[in-house]
Amino acid sequence: MKEFFKNLKDVFNALTKFQFMRFCVTGSLGVITDAVIYHVFLWLLHVNAGKDRTTADTILLFILPVFGYLAAVIQNYLVNHFWTFGKETENQRVSFQLFLKFFAVSLFSLIPRYAFYTFLLIFNNITPDLANIGGIAAGMFTNFFGSKFVVFRFKNEEPKRIEPKDEN
Repeated sequence: MKEFFKNLKDVFNALTKFQFMRFCVTGSLGVITDAVIYHVFLWLLHVNAGKDRTTADTILLFILPVFGYLAAVIQNYLVNHFWTFGKETENQRVSFQLFLKFFAVSLFSLIPRYAFYTFLLIFNNITPDLANIGGIAAGMFTNFFGSKFVVFRFKNEEPKRIEPKDEN
């Protein structure tokens, strides 16, 4: 059994050496957070997701993904900052300004996410949970490239130095 876990750890370490794979692992954690919060709200509010749903249920089906999304964005920012893009951010602190950039990229990624979610939910009549997962997957690529090239791109930047003034 010990050998099994050692092999599993070796496989995980090999896969996560690649930044995109780390991003996918981080994103998967975000998907779990997002989906769990979404599903808990569906359950707590007794939303009828079936074909006989009311207008209020339908409205809730389009509002509730936002709560899971927000929790996942915060979680993913922190994990991406310290782990996925750790080499790029080793001299950068977690900051509200950097979070806002990450949030903006994530908001932009909502476009493909909601488009695919709506397509699956309305035109293919699949369950809301599957439509939500499909939408999350659709926004993943936009989110990765935005994170890599807009948010976490510090590696080649030199730290700014303050030179002492020459008083002569």
